[in-house]
Amino acid sequence: MPKKSIIKKNTAPVRPTPASYINLKMGLLAGAIAIFTLFSFSPVLKNSFINWDDNAYVFENKHLDKPLSESATYFFGPHYFIGNYIPLTMIAYALEYHSAGLEPKFFHSVNILIHLLNVILVFWFIYLLSGKKPLVATLVALFFGIHPMHVESVAWVAELKDVLFTFFFIPGLIAYYKYLERKTNDQYITKPETKEQAPVKKTDVYKPLGLALLLFVLSILSKPAAVTFPVVLLLIDFYNRRKFDKWVYLEKAPFFLLSVIFGIVAVKAQQADRLLHDYYPLYQRFFFACHSLTDYLIKLFFPFNLSIFYPYPQTVNGRLPYFYYVAPAIVILLFYGVYRSLKSGRLIAFGALFFFANIILILQLLSIGDAIMADRYTYIPYIGLFFIIAMGFDRLYNSQKFKAYRSVATGLIILLAITSSYFTYARCGVWENNDSIANDLIEKFPNDRLVLNNKAYLLFEEKRYEESIRLFNKAIQVRPDYIMAYINLINSYIALNNYDHALKTADTALTYAPKDFNLLTTKGYLLFRQNKYTEAIGFLKDAIRIKNDNINSYLCLAECYYVLHDYTTELSTLEAGLKQEPDNYILLNNKGYTLFVMKRYEEALGYFKASLKIKPDYRIALVNLSDCNKAITDSIQKKN
Repeated sequence: MPKKSIIKKNTAPVRPTPASYINLKMGLLAGAIAIFTLFSFSPVLKNSFINWDDNAYVFENKHLDKPLSESATYFFGPHYFIGNYIPLTMIAYALEYHSAGLEPKFFHSVNILIHLLNVILVFWFIYLLSGKKPLVATLVALFFGIHPMHVESVAWVAELKDVLFTFFFIPGLIAYYKYLERKTNDQYITKPETKEQAPVKKTDVYKPLGLALLLFVLSILSKPAAVTFPVVLLLIDFYNRRKFDKWVYLEKAPFFLLSVIFGIVAVKAQQADRLLHDYYPLYQRFFFACHSLTDYLIKLFFPFNLSIFYPYPQTVNGRLPYFYYVAPAIVILLFYGVYRSLKSGRLIAFGALFFFANIILILQLLSIGDAIMADRYTYIPYIGLFFIIAMGFDRLYNSQKFKAYRSVATGLIILLAITSSYFTYARCGVWENNDSIANDLIEKFPNDRLVLNNKAYLLFEEKRYEESIRLFNKAIQVRPDYIMAYINLINSYIALNNYDHALKTADTALTYAPKDFNLLTTKGYLLFRQNKYTEAIGFLKDAIRIKNDNINSYLCLAECYYVLHDYTTELSTLEAGLKQEPDNYILLNNKGYTLFVMKRYEEALGYFKASLKIKPDYRIALVNLSDCNKAITDSIQKKN
């Protein structure tokens, strides 16, 4: 009888996959997504600055070329830029400027680099949130990186604040998630069983919470949109089924306190720059908000007809287009669907509320600016919706029931990724320069006042004044109280030396905005050009009373006094202007010239030198300095 063969079974336990291998695998996956994202956004690297806010933030910002310490002090002071208190973003601009000057490619490269880092951070956050599901993290990070709606946040230099605040916002969420892990894992709050393990103090549990608070502060100093951070923390608690006891709210008190403080600052910043409007009653703004919400959802799946600017709808006899009245019903049904989804889990509710919490403040219930919506507002909110879709796809993909369709599903995802990348690549080209943007806008919104004004201004810069006048007038016909178009129209007439038409246009504009300091200054200047100095003085003084840091008013007012030979009052006017802007090289030169005319040569010499110290190539000050030195020499020779 043959002996039975004995097969020795391996009874050793299965070794877990080393953490280092998992980390390497996840790192390579996130890196691959970042590379694909870089390709999608590569056209941005050849783009220029544009005159949509890039000027105020960068190439006309006189504070960027100051020493960094001086710039930082200024930016952290009570100073706003286009209705935003964003000191950290402004310091980032200063660093870029000191690194590469006004080189657009460098500024665009920084935006892209931070976006790529954000892609990796989103991958990490979703990997943790999903229960370490690589497929979910991949899908969310991929479409976060390449979705066409995110082009605006990356391709626009003025939206550095968008990618920068996200760069701190997402790590803040990761830190908070780590805090929750430590709170719920006994190994972090008990002594280790073996001597090989280093003891972990109970206080270490709260270090990630402190880190989350620090990152939140950095995020909110980059863009006020970060005020939603503590609400997202509560949503993470909700998704992780954390018990909502007293501690849950106490630990978030500092976050909410900072949100309230910076929320108030944000509103004041908008008010200071006159960006809060009451053009529409509250009930209409409710319809706008519902419409925008549904439009954002539609563009998630169908990102077509994207634009740098979405104007408010035109009303007919006070009525909005019909879809605006349908939108609230759609929103109610969506919220009802989210509520019903709670019976099967918290995924849909979490993702939907993540989206809603991060987008509600910019749904124009409080009217800010002149656009009803903007692509950039979806940069963080879409993460919630991507998460729902990715988790759903992961469940279907790993379901035995749908195993036969995995290859089809994979092909569909690849097709969507390629399509999204293509649209993003193409959309980047629209942001190439002012002309490409203006042409895109005029094609989409040929009768919008802002679009017409923007196109006309480009024609004005190209010295095509007759064409610009036609479009400025068209913009005014669309909205008769559109002051910016009036000012640009006046400048077009001035360029053609048509002061009569310029003055008539200024008078018409003042009937709509009698206290607009720009119009008052312009009216004063036009009267000055017509030798009506006394009348001009009245308008210029009014402009200064309304806005006492309006340097153009001081310059023109001083010119009036100079022509009238009232040098004493001219000096006091220039001195008042220098109190507002001590380093204004034109004011310094003009004061020097007035002292020169008054034969106070030694005093004049100091002001010419001060002007040239600020702007060494200022030709007028150079000539004046030479004349002043000659006058001093002649005066000495006469005395001798």
